[in-house]
Amino acid sequence: MKLLGLDRVFCLSPHPDDVELAMLGTIKKYTDTKFDVICLCQGSDHDVTTGEDRLQEVIDVWKTADCKNVNLLFSGTKFIKDFGQDDWITYLEQSYINKGNYGAIFLPNEKDSHWEHILVSGLGPALIRASKISLIQYYTPSTQDDWDPNFYVDITKVYDDKLEALTLFKSQAHRYYFKKKVLNSFHSDFQCCKKGMDWVEKFKILNFFEG
Repeated sequence: MKLLGLDRVFCLSPHPDDVELAMLGTIKKYTDTKFDVICLCQGSDHDVTTGEDRLQEVIDVWKTADCKNVNLLFSGTKFIKDFGQDDWITYLEQSYINKGNYGAIFLPNEKDSHWEHILVSGLGPALIRASKISLIQYYTPSTQDDWDPNFYVDITKVYDDKLEALTLFKSQAHRYYFKKKVLNSFHSDFQCCKKGMDWVEKFKILNFFEG
């Protein structure tokens, strides 16, 4: 199966674990879509867990998830703040967007409470300004309640696999959003549950260009 009929998409992960938390289940489900996942830095500023070890955790997570349709990319930058917004746009355009033949870009949403997520969300319009690349936001544990998703992916069949893979983020195991009850809440939605979708990943399609 292909996600929204897309052959290849580009996923922006501000930190190690963002794309994995937001859409690992979707990536595992849609095996006929190729996902280029770029981790933009090694972690947040003033976070003692920030470092190259977290990048190895990303590799370990995807190895455990056994997703053959993922291409992992790393910018080599330690902190998001090491580049200005214009630098990030130029880097992503020249290194990936202009070469990748992507049908969509997945990225955080502007209603996030993490400033680095908001910064990366703001790159989207500039990255697609001259291309018919669809722009799709994903849900994060720091997303605020006034963000309204409009696309839900049922990951019930792969949910246990996702949870198992996430345990490889050992440096983050103490975070509240890696606790089982919080992960269950993160992946649940009342309206979806009524429709038989026990566990979902949530997205907001900002625009969609077919073909």
